[in-house]
Amino acid sequence: MSRSYRISVSESVNQHVRVDDGFEVQLELLHILSKEQMAELLAAELEGLGFEREGKLMRRVDDNGVELEVDLEAATLKAHRSASVDVEKTIEISGNVEEERMTAGRARLEERATRQLDEEVESAREELTTETTELLEQSLRDLRSELDAACNRATASALKIKARQIGEIQEISENAETGEITIKVKV
Repeated sequence: MSRSYRISVSESVNQHVRVDDGFEVQLELLHILSKEQMAELLAAELEGLGFEREGKLMRRVDDNGVELEVDLEAATLKAHRSASVDVEKTIEISGNVEEERMTAGRARLEERATRQLDEEVESAREELTTETTELLEQSLRDLRSELDAACNRATASALKIKARQIGEIQEISENAETGEITIKVKV
């Protein structure tokens, strides 16, 4: 007759989980002047929004940790965010094991504990990924109108410069609400 023993196994995990997410979007910037001139006009507008220039790139880090980068030549916006969390968890599992199957029983319990810990780490990773993605999406929604307005102002400045190149400007009227601009030029 074999005896049954109650055994317990304890497994721990201490893991640093890091996720990265980002996106890239094209800015709506009309190329009325040369790429270089349009880039300079856009850069001036972005500086007013807190971006700092680094060569042909404009960068800003928002309060929520989202890193923004505008490529002036390509007129693209890249947004990126990294997040991390430390997962520290200990699981203890008990089970009844017959005396002659003690080693195999202990191994099964250890495997079950390890699997549960792996699920905990993966759950933390998925939660962090979801949080990071939602934060980026919210950042894009908030930023879209700000960047559209900057592109519109850069385009308006380019139209005024182009109008001066064509002839003598007679009248300029702008509607800030609709973004409309009317320029009368005497050629």
